[in-house]
Amino acid sequence: MALKTFVKISNINNLSDARYCAGMMVDVLGFNIDSSSDTFVSESDFAEITNWVAGVKFAGEFHGARLSDIKSAIKQYQVDYIEIDDLSIVEQVGLLGKPLIIRLAINSEVDLSKLKSNLSYLDELAKIVIIKSSNESLFSQIDAELGYYNGNLRLLKGYGIVEDTNLGNYPGIELEATEEDRPGFKDYGQIMDILELIEED
Repeated sequence: MALKTFVKISNINNLSDARYCAGMMVDVLGFNIDSSSDTFVSESDFAEITNWVAGVKFAGEFHGARLSDIKSAIKQYQVDYIEIDDLSIVEQVGLLGKPLIIRLAINSEVDLSKLKSNLSYLDELAKIVIIKSSNESLFSQIDAELGYYNGNLRLLKGYGIVEDTNLGNYPGIELEATEEDRPGFKDYGQIMDILELIEED
């Protein structure tokens, strides 16, 4: 069965997560392919995992990576999207021929004050924007601010997601994968709870 909303799962690094999420018909699986990261997924592991799943798009996640590293990595990995969190390189990365996912962190009033202008800037440059926040006191303000957005971007909620979450103005969500207990053994935890909740009847 399909899901009621668009779903991206970030930080995939094992086949168990990939197969479960693909079976639940999520839309995008994200892999950290920034070689400087602690959760880096090697080219061989990426190929091994992605060869086992179908019907889902793959995103190469680069959070804090240099432009040169991104250019090098996407020659080796067969990804459908490039995901970055650095607005200063959006236009250069956009020239690499892959649709962009942008991760925006809203953790302060200053970040929030820039949200509208950032979305306006990204409107013709990116396909998807993931809104992240670790500041619970801002959650309702972020939701309210996004209530006025009427552009072309697909916005994904990446904060404050629990079983009774109201997606509000978000046409999708992002959840984060976790490590396997051991190969082939996995407690899917929140991912299972949320995906089963939004599964079509």
